[in-house]
Amino acid sequence: MLLCADVGSADADLASGAIGCPSCGGRLGPWGHGRERAVRLHYGERAVVRPPRGRCRSCRATHMLLPSWMAPRRADGAGVIARAAAAAALHGTGSARLGAELGVPAATVRGWLRRLRSRAGDLRQDATAALGVITAGRDWPCLAPYGSPLGDALAAVIACARAAITCHGYAEEDLDALLGLFGIAAALAPAPGS
Repeated sequence: MLLCADVGSADADLASGAIGCPSCGGRLGPWGHGRERAVRLHYGERAVVRPPRGRCRSCRATHMLLPSWMAPRRADGAGVIARAAAAAALHGTGSARLGAELGVPAATVRGWLRRLRSRAGDLRQDATAALGVITAGRDWPCLAPYGSPLGDALAAVIACARAAITCHGYAEEDLDALLGLFGIAAALAPAPGS
């Protein structure tokens, strides 16, 4: 699985061989599409996506190219899950209440939180490093601690997304894609082999 900020340009990059294989470093070429899937977004909206698939010209491995606002093997977008996790970690909102607000089972919310909590240290480390790159040479406020590993990780991811909007010309509409790109989508991905 590869995350793409723009799936439309990913199709063109696949055709030109501009995308490297994460398995061996070779070049990916077009290899059809994945199955069509509906992803829940904010306020009950749904997006229907049929992500492109690439195949390495060297090792022959296939890789799905997902928009970064999607979370792999999840029916909900990365922004929805990030906001639910922030409400739980920063405000103490319970899984049952979050599930009712989002129209998903409380067990689904608990699963998101369990996965994000188990990867909070790596998520924070990666997002903090990305924040340093994004804000290089700029006066940017330091990250404040939020009292839990998940809260600290989410604060770092949100700071990355906000810095990309402020410093690099992204629009506010890109927030969900940026949250996914700066770690939420990868942190929610299933463990290898599952």
